[in-house]
Amino acid sequence: MTDEERFDEILAELREFLIDLGDLSFSVMLIGGQVLALESRRQGGTGVIFVETDTGTVVERGFSFEPDLLFDINGTEFMAERLLEVLRERDFKREARDFRWSKTLPSGQTMDLDLFAPEGSEVSERLTRMTPLPDSRIALRRSQRVSLKVSGKSLSILLPDAAGFLTMKERAKREHRPELSKDCFDMFVYVKLVGTQVVRASLQAAGADGQALESRLRLLFWDKDSKGVQDVLTYVSSHDADERALLAQAVVDLFQDIFGR
Repeated sequence: MTDEERFDEILAELREFLIDLGDLSFSVMLIGGQVLALESRRQGGTGVIFVETDTGTVVERGFSFEPDLLFDINGTEFMAERLLEVLRERDFKREARDFRWSKTLPSGQTMDLDLFAPEGSEVSERLTRMTPLPDSRIALRRSQRVSLKVSGKSLSILLPDAAGFLTMKERAKREHRPELSKDCFDMFVYVKLVGTQVVRASLQAAGADGQALESRLRLLFWDKDSKGVQDVLTYVSSHDADERALLAQAVVDLFQDIFGR
């Protein structure tokens, strides 16, 4: 089984899971690395996460096989009961980490579902044990529903817009895993995928939240020595010196197109 086939199998199971959730599926948003994969699919790609700069430097992360799901909680007991029913009916089992449910798919590969809830929601409101997610309400307020074909069938799911996605990634980098380079690489890939015009419009529409995010992104991506740019280079350490120099300039130029000189 190829990585693309593995990815399609994950998306097919996600589609069936959402269908079984019924009305509850309208309260579910996909977040994390698979947002990049679905944005790639929306543009005609396979779902592999990669970018190519204007100078021809190719940077690839591969496929993302773990759906992260954010639930917009309204404190409805029926929703809690239905979510647990569907997870069990579809043979998902809770892992040692309470927020993760896993199952074995027909191919033999394991599928993990990580569940998240807005930070500040009461434990009693959560549908099951979930990880509280800072800034998630920004993403939920600005969601966008997308539909994609997976094995000939339609997958419909909410994705965050640019301000929502970048806000969650920037917070993850700043507060939760500052030593890792992945989040800044994901921000670079996302902007490259959706385009700077889309990102600028989303930041403007987000008002004060968008202004605050732009200020934080400036700290990360202002010039070649900024932490975010260096993180992208760290993530693609296999490239030679000339490619790394071209990539660093490409990252700076991309974000400067958002900020304006």
